[in-house]
Amino acid sequence: MHIRAAKTNDVVKISELVTSLSHFYLTKSENELPEWFAQTLTHSAFLKRLESHEYSNFIYELDGEIIGYLAMKGNSHLFHLFVSEKHQGKGLSRALWEFATSVCISNTYTLRSSIYAIPVYRKFGFIESDTAGEKDGISFQPMELRV
Repeated sequence: MHIRAAKTNDVVKISELVTSLSHFYLTKSENELPEWFAQTLTHSAFLKRLESHEYSNFIYELDGEIIGYLAMKGNSHLFHLFVSEKHQGKGLSRALWEFATSVCISNTYTLRSSIYAIPVYRKFGFIESDTAGEKDGISFQPMELRV
C-alpha cells in the first residue's frame, strides 16, 4: 500500500469511490444527491480537477485498488477526503492528510466537512469555524486548522 499523486487514468476509480461515499453528505441518507452536487462527482469533473494546477490530488492504493482519495484546492483548502467504507478506522485518512500537508504547506487549513466526518477532522486538530450549513439536503460544517 502506498500514497501517490493521482493520474488521469485514475479518474474512473476515484469517481466510483467518492460517489459510493457521497451519501454521507446527505442530511437524510435515503435522499438522492442534488443534481448540482452529483455533477461535481462525474468523471469529467474529476478529470478537470486532476488537470488543474489549482488542485493537488492524491490516492491511497492497496494491491492496485484505490481505497482513499484526497484533493487539496490551493495549498490550504481540503476539498475532498474519502476512504472506502471497509478501510475506514485504520488510519488511512490521517496518512493521506499527513502526506498532503507535507506537499501543500500552509499556516491555516480549511474544509467543509460532512457532519459524519467531523470527529475525524477534530482528531487532526480542526475546529468548527462557523455554524453548520445545509443546502438542498447536503449538510456541512466549516472547519479550520491553524498550525
